[in-house]
Amino acid sequence: MVWPFKLSEIINLKKNEYIFKQGYTADCMYIVKSGQISLLISDELTEKEIDVANPGQLLGEMSLFDNQQRSASALALTDAVLLKLPYEKLMLELQSMPPWVQTVLKKLSEKLRETNSKILKAKSS
Repeated sequence: MVWPFKLSEIINLKKNEYIFKQGYTADCMYIVKSGQISLLISDELTEKEIDVANPGQLLGEMSLFDNQQRSASALALTDAVLLKLPYEKLMLELQSMPPWVQTVLKKLSEKLRETNSKILKAKSS
């Protein structure tokens, strides 16, 4: 397996800048190198923070496994530096994994999407 940093591009963000928005097509994931990133889910009525990503944490990994649109938005709470990892390059690495590992990752991603939906419904009530 290739160490992901060799596949990455450095992205510099300013406070209050969106990295991606819920519902958009995904083509990459990110590793937070510095700063803090708010993960937000929304519907027609409300937007709720579900997590804050800190250095070392991943963003946007779910779509790599289930090929769906972004399940949340990501907004820089501070100036931040991210490593951008294109899905195309990561998919080549994933294909070297056993099929059962790929299935487990896809199922975990689906469960997380379901949980995000339940959180949003609960907070809207």
